[in-house]
Amino acid sequence: MKNGIRNLIITAALVAGIFGISNAQTTVSGEFSSDVTIGDATAFSSPYTGLNISGDGWELSTNLSDGNVSVEEAKYSWSITDAITATFGSQAEPYGIAWGLHRPSGNSFVSAPRDHNVSNGVGVAASAFGVGVNAFYGGDVTDDAGESAAYWAARVSYGISAFGINSTVGLSVNSDDAQLIDVSESGAVLGIPYEASFEYDLANDGAYWLRGVVTPGFAKGAFGLIGYNSDEEVLYGVGYNCSDNMKLSTELSGDGDTVIRASYSF
Repeated sequence: MKNGIRNLIITAALVAGIFGISNAQTTVSGEFSSDVTIGDATAFSSPYTGLNISGDGWELSTNLSDGNVSVEEAKYSWSITDAITATFGSQAEPYGIAWGLHRPSGNSFVSAPRDHNVSNGVGVAASAFGVGVNAFYGGDVTDDAGESAAYWAARVSYGISAFGINSTVGLSVNSDDAQLIDVSESGAVLGIPYEASFEYDLANDGAYWLRGVVTPGFAKGAFGLIGYNSDEEVLYGVGYNCSDNMKLSTELSGDGDTVIRASYSF
């Protein structure tokens, strides 16, 4: 574990140094996390340790997995116009809104609703008048039989803001006949800020997940969590933003297990 973290830091430092020589705007960020699961037995784990290095038009994100340094994304972008950007390299596919929730800094919950694919290829993003279009083409060039296995994925979304509520609706499809509808919303009810998200899989027997986070101002950094999915699992818990960098989250599930997560980002 110690050697893995050392290798992760060394790799990030070398890459940052190489790019930093030619680009003074290189930035490095990262995060650490620790989980304690309390149930029939108590278990400790480190679900995510990662570094993100980025500069003008490029990004490299890495994480520590089983003592080895793994690359999540390694991509570079070209802004064709103010509204159209092409991205090359290893990147997250445009499918739903689950990407990034494996990182504690982007997820108030302890668990992530589902996995998300990262593939090598070419992506195009365009936006105008509140409509966003993301498309991807790539993957493995050939399969074991030597036949083409490249595929495509796309997501179309529309965002609107009214009465202090920001909402986005998206539809994702790909060449594997997958279809997914996602809805996300943020705003305030009776002065209490909230965030809510919903995904519905049209191609997988109606699988879905629903999650919400409320952050009362009087709670001084504390927040409440509630979630439900098509497996009839109810998730709930509370969390606390200890500082701008450190966060504590707890999550209780229907099977009686309680998970406590401490995470730190920089």
